[in-house]
Amino acid sequence: MDYRRLLLTLPLLLAACGQTSPQAGDAPGASVTAEQRAAFLRATPTPPEAVAQGQITDLADTLPGGKKIASQAIDKSVPIILVHGMTGFGRDELLGLVHYWGGVTYDVQEDLRALGYKVYTASVGPFSSNWDRAAELYAQIKGGCVDYGPARAAEFGHTRSDPAKCYPGFYPEWDAQHPVNLIGHSQGGPTIRLLVKLLDDGSPANADGNNLYAGGRAGWVRNLMTISSPSDGSPAADNLQVLIPQLQKIIVAVAAVAGNLDTVSRIYDFDLGQYGLRQEPGETFGHYLDRVSNSRVMTSKDSAGWDLRPDGAKEQNAFIGRSKVTKYFSWATNDTSPGLLTGWHYPNVTMGPELVVTSYPYPRPLPPGMGNVYGTSQFGGVTYDRSWWPNDGIVPTNYSHAPIGQQREAYTGQATQPGRWYVLGTVQGYDHVDIVGNLTLRDVRQFYRNQAAFLNSQ
Repeated sequence: MDYRRLLLTLPLLLAACGQTSPQAGDAPGASVTAEQRAAFLRATPTPPEAVAQGQITDLADTLPGGKKIASQAIDKSVPIILVHGMTGFGRDELLGLVHYWGGVTYDVQEDLRALGYKVYTASVGPFSSNWDRAAELYAQIKGGCVDYGPARAAEFGHTRSDPAKCYPGFYPEWDAQHPVNLIGHSQGGPTIRLLVKLLDDGSPANADGNNLYAGGRAGWVRNLMTISSPSDGSPAADNLQVLIPQLQKIIVAVAAVAGNLDTVSRIYDFDLGQYGLRQEPGETFGHYLDRVSNSRVMTSKDSAGWDLRPDGAKEQNAFIGRSKVTKYFSWATNDTSPGLLTGWHYPNVTMGPELVVTSYPYPRPLPPGMGNVYGTSQFGGVTYDRSWWPNDGIVPTNYSHAPIGQQREAYTGQATQPGRWYVLGTVQGYDHVDIVGNLTLRDVRQFYRNQAAFLNSQ
């Protein structure tokens, strides 16, 4: 296995594998460790029942609506901003070995730029809340220093700004006459949806002068596209607390391969300066990671750990709602196939082995995996049924589109309207990491070429 793929995806996996919260119907105190699940998979390398044949989507066929777009219809002057998901990273991190969008071999940003598009890659907090990430994204696009809002900062006990997060701006002229298109993968999806909400309506408790929270910026985002995003959260996120110590071990191991842990700079930035969690001069990277793992932010509602849970997503969706002037589009991914007897969803052979442990439908007495999750979410706000079973290793496929209860429609080539949500389809045979080309041999450049052409023609 490519250790670089492991670096990105194993933290997500371990977050899910570490779940110890009992689900409805479980025996009291039921839990399972990553080692136990791995042992089970070694003992049962193939599904115990016949499974429907898995499908693989040809990425050349991912042009929304299936119709080629006339070049004269594409307005390449509208910038496209790429927004990463949880555990994501900037272009100058991970020793420069990996691009979040494209992986080791390819670079989606530069590929699209070569085709004439204006493309920028954001770098926001990999474990931060959608609110903090949206504030950072706004500053990166418009320029200036991040402002988390006075009321928000007071509520969660961090600073209102961060002097290390001041930017020249990808697109300083950004306004309703100079809009942008946003593409968000994984947590990037709810992050950009929240940004649109704040642009449109603001937040009175946080408004101060003409900051982000003053609102009145409807139309600044022309189109929004989510890819493999947990619009309703994911059962895999019900316990994030075990993630940081495991991530520490992985990053330390990679740094050791590179040379000296304490002399390698910018291995990985948690972007938690608002909480005082920045690596200090002379501080070892290992000590920095210890401080992060022991900080209160990891158990706070001001974190990805809460926002990506189904309960947290349900709470946030009620606030975000839907813009009346931005168009919404979504792609899902699925890398599982149903068992012909139980209907449980088993990982396809195309799924990265590090995600199989999250996805596999475990029989009782083991708690369920993504492929047969049942009962309720950790705080009881969401009930799971078989519609949650198809998945990409991290996110349920059917819940990668508009949030529960929000109107959506299949896109088949019709004229699109502001305020509407269009489901573009499901990419079959691609797992949660494959679809960004991250740490895989798969070439996803054609997928993003198709999406750029589509968004900039709307």
